Amino acid sequence: MNDYVMQKSADAPPRPQRELTGRTVFLCLLAFFAVVTSVNAYMMSVAIRTMPGVDVKSAYEASQTYNAEIARAQAQNARGWSADVSLGAKESERDVVIRLTDKAGAPVQGLAIEARLAHPADRKADIASRAQEIAPGVYSARFALAHTGAWDLVIEGRDTGGEVYKSRSRVKL
Repeated sequence: MNDYVMQKSADAPPRPQRELTGRTVFLCLLAFFAVVTSVNAYMMSVAIRTMPGVDVKSAYEASQTYNAEIARAQAQNARGWSADVSLGAKESERDVVIRLTDKAGAPVQGLAIEARLAHPADRKADIASRAQEIAPGVYSARFALAHTGAWDLVIEGRDTGGEVYKSRSRVKL
């Protein structure tokens, strides 16, 4: 029954016990925090490069035009213009058709319309297109999409006096 039990050799030297010293604990602790800190630094740099978290380049410059933006928005509301937007259904290209009407329902003509698909997380992915007036008050813009998903559709209309219409809405492509 004891044929399979291995006998200890009397000639084998005893294994030396390693003593846990304060220096060893300190070095292990130092190595642990070095790894955690380097991983955190890498993750922060990747996060900041991909989405810096800023909506404007200079908050100070944006604050200087704040009152003018409020006045522009009030003037736009007073005009009572409305936009009806429809999106084409192609996979790689999307046509955006914008119908602008005034308070009375008459088409708003003769504007220079710039349409932009703004990616919510990456400004580098934004796509801009100049819309052409294809009928009275009907403007069309075409976008070549790199990928589908949620986008912000920004529409800016200008006449000879400057910006007269601005709209921003979330669309799913």
